[in-house]
Amino acid sequence: MGLGIDLQENNSMSHRRLPFALKLGLSFVVVILVAVALVYFMTAQTITARFAAYNEQAREQTAHQLCGLLAEYRLRTGNWFGAEKLLFTQYTIAVNGQLIVRRTSLVGGDFSLADENRIVVVSTHQEKIGTQLSKAEVATGYPIREGSTQIGTLIIDNSNSPLPPAEEEFLFSAKRSALVGGGIASGVALLLSVVLITQVLSPLRLLTRATERIAHGDLSYRVMLRARDEFGRLGDSFNRMIDNLSRSETVRKTMTADIAHELRTPVTIIQGNLEAILDGVYPAATETIAPIYEETLHLGRLIDDLRDLALAESGELRLSKEPTDIVALVNQVVETVNASLENGLRVAVSAPDDIPAVPIDSVRMRQVLANLLSNALRYTPSDMEIRVEIEVWENMLVLRVLDRGPGIPEDELPHIFERFYRGDEARTRAAGGSGLGLAIAKQWVEAHGGKITASNRSEGGACFTILLPIA
Repeated sequence: MGLGIDLQENNSMSHRRLPFALKLGLSFVVVILVAVALVYFMTAQTITARFAAYNEQAREQTAHQLCGLLAEYRLRTGNWFGAEKLLFTQYTIAVNGQLIVRRTSLVGGDFSLADENRIVVVSTHQEKIGTQLSKAEVATGYPIREGSTQIGTLIIDNSNSPLPPAEEEFLFSAKRSALVGGGIASGVALLLSVVLITQVLSPLRLLTRATERIAHGDLSYRVMLRARDEFGRLGDSFNRMIDNLSRSETVRKTMTADIAHELRTPVTIIQGNLEAILDGVYPAATETIAPIYEETLHLGRLIDDLRDLALAESGELRLSKEPTDIVALVNQVVETVNASLENGLRVAVSAPDDIPAVPIDSVRMRQVLANLLSNALRYTPSDMEIRVEIEVWENMLVLRVLDRGPGIPEDELPHIFERFYRGDEARTRAAGGSGLGLAIAKQWVEAHGGKITASNRSEGGACFTILLPIA
């Protein structure tokens, strides 16, 4: 029983391991052989049918000519005696001193000649002579007429008559030529199939080798396909996929390191301060416990941001949308921000009076705007103004945050909304934040069915644009 199971498993594994090249080659062979067989069969049938039609036409012409000769003979003699001389050719053969007389039908098969009373007077079958034919049999023959009067009938039966040797040889040679032609076509088709299979499998082998190297962690490998067909596009897509995987892997490693760093920093501060208090280095007073409390708040905000970001990316973020006066909401956020600013840095709002209410989650959008303003304030010099512009374009609300900072390097624009992304690696946590603000803003805007983009202004600074559907 166990041996039978092992044999079945080995057989199934051998079937699974059948090379694709062999499968493709066998498929081509089967298709070619079937196609050649069908072409040969159809060609042979066509040749036979056309040759039979040609013979039938030739027999009809011969029959009409004989009918004309027989009518002339009857007109000249007044009877059918001796008419067999017109229908048979007699020849004599000498074999071993003996003379053998043979007769050959000029019609090319069995025939019967009947007079006007349907009585058979001449026939290749002696037993039919003197018998009377039925009207149905006479109707299948060729009439012999004298004027408008039918004086006889020539009936030809070629159903059982073999073809002459010359005609048999012609048909055989025609079919043989079709078979040879099919064999040559099969050989050429197989040769072209080998070339085609080689061209098809070559890029597949390259892609297979690339996938194996990627499976082993080598994300530096690239597929070099010079073809401009579907395989070339597949190679380009494959390379783009590897680039995305490599970038995602880099982001994952960076994100892991950033999360560890962001969590380690407050934990280290809390741990160090608590140890100092326990060891009696610091007194358990308000001024020593307050920094610990601040770090716990920062740690809580980081965990909340990670949770909100995970919910938004998984599509499980719940929004409480209500028609909201977006201008009033922006003004409230800006007033709060301006109240905490120093050194002449201000935020101004520009909006027309006819901005309609927009269905949004005001709490989430307030946080989005706060994140964008926090990012703008971080890079805008003192005594400069940050503008928030609001307008309506078609059926979309457009909200822009424009700062006067150094702008965003072009190579960083595609990654500016990624988690924990910081273009300047030298930026500290205090200067750069947690790196989650823009990522959260993007997810929350998209959860509202909107879109957020970043660009550089021609006069300097960055521009963050939010598009939200009005209805």
